[in-house]
Amino acid sequence: MTACSEQNFGHAEDEGETPEVVAIKSFYQAIYRDDDLQKAKTYASDRMDGLIDHYATLQGVERYVLGRYFDQVELSVDTDSLVPYLNKAQEIRATVIFEGEYQGEDVKDSRDVVLVQEQGKWRVDQILDPRYRP
Repeated sequence: MTACSEQNFGHAEDEGETPEVVAIKSFYQAIYRDDDLQKAKTYASDRMDGLIDHYATLQGVERYVLGRYFDQVELSVDTDSLVPYLNKAQEIRATVIFEGEYQGEDVKDSRDVVLVQEQGKWRVDQILDPRYRP
């Protein structure tokens, strides 16, 4: 499910990736592969950092913030989806496509993520609720 406009989850600093894609992939890799909320917070905005602190555990963050559990997952970012969010230059919306496994079942899903620029870096700010996706 990889098209030329998508960049796959692999190494967070794959050569040629945009800073936005690196931020998204690094954030999810810290949670789903590294099981490290502190590392995820380095790619999170102040708002997302507060949510991570509030839910405090990997299970809480996966359930209430990310809305999805995975035992293993590959993800790609649809680079064609990188557009300003609500017409703000410092906010970008991106579609993240997940393919993975949870409790032996294949899972395919997507989420829209909002990034913000804080201190000159792109950081994950929101995971938009898929029920309200246009």
